[in-house]
Amino acid sequence: MMNTMQDARSHVSKSHASQVMVALIAALALTVMMGTVAPSPALAQDAEKTVVVHIGQYTNDLHSATMGIGLAGTLQEAGADVTVFVDREAVRLGDEGHPLLIYGDSDLDELLSSFIDGGGSVLVCPHCAELGGVAPEELRSGFSMGTREAIAELFMNADTVVSY
Repeated sequence: MMNTMQDARSHVSKSHASQVMVALIAALALTVMMGTVAPSPALAQDAEKTVVVHIGQYTNDLHSATMGIGLAGTLQEAGADVTVFVDREAVRLGDEGHPLLIYGDSDLDELLSSFIDGGGSVLVCPHCAELGGVAPEELRSGFSMGTREAIAELFMNADTVVSY
């Protein structure tokens, strides 16, 4: 009798497992036909990303400023919608009267021009600009003075924020 009960349990378990497997295969087939499978990484990369590159330093850390602008251009070339946000000492990047410097073999004027010509924009912290003596009418082309609301919206809607 014991063997008969064990055989019955084994048969039920195998039968149940087969039913579960058939149900899973059917669900997967339906999901694929409906197009609800998560996108592959390659497809996910095709979607436009919104990126903010934050730069807080300029002449006191030229390396960081150059890296930030360079990365912004690279991300833009890769298809991202990129905005550079400058605050603290980096507001001087936007001052038309302040020269754009060269760091190593990287010319900030060329990097910024390429980024802006490619559709990029630079948002300037108004408080930092005021403290740094940079007035809205003194901003370079492609730079705009932010507002609290515009800055909050920029960061809230960003898929990725990179800070230098």
